[in-house]
Amino acid sequence: MKLFSSVLLLFMLSTSYGQEAFNESNDDYEIFLKRITDKDTLIKNRTKYYKCSEDLSGRIEFYFQDKELKLMTHIFKQGFGNETFIENYFIVKDTLRIKTSISEEMYMNTLYKESSQGVSSTSVEKVIEVTEQRMFFHSDANKFCFERKHGEKLSEWNPEYFNTLPFKNSNCIEDAEDIHYKYRLLRKAENKLESYSNRKPTCIFHMW
Repeated sequence: MKLFSSVLLLFMLSTSYGQEAFNESNDDYEIFLKRITDKDTLIKNRTKYYKCSEDLSGRIEFYFQDKELKLMTHIFKQGFGNETFIENYFIVKDTLRIKTSISEEMYMNTLYKESSQGVSSTSVEKVIEVTEQRMFFHSDANKFCFERKHGEKLSEWNPEYFNTLPFKNSNCIEDAEDIHYKYRLLRKAENKLESYSNRKPTCIFHMW
């Protein structure tokens, strides 16, 4: 019983410490995102495109401050569905600190209504469901995951409201080794992929 209590206390302390460390790094991350939105002239941007097949293509946005890479945004489609994936890799002193994944799924929702006169009718509306998970890498050995999720009619979707939703502790949906592997591929794309205008983009990605 004492051993169980000690393990539980250690877990709670670790979770609390992870939450505090995440909050600090997450605040820095949010500030940097806002600076990009506000078009801060101290932040420089470079864009690379790739296309591996008809069902795997995307682009990578690299953001630098004082020639130091601070953020990579990876926007891509994988598969033949209507789902778009957005990943952000927030980098501190050349080390991956926060990896975010945002999935946007669109689907049609059919509504059935019946009037007071007994006349039934149907209507179809487009619905968007957004899920965002942030994985915080405190060290190579310690990682913590947090998530927020919301669905709404597309016509009423409010990104500002979504950004006010708090993050809650969650299970990690991705493997840390897979994330670091993809992170290294994206870093390589910075130098390996050319900037394309009218030329067909190439692919540096394989199965990940």
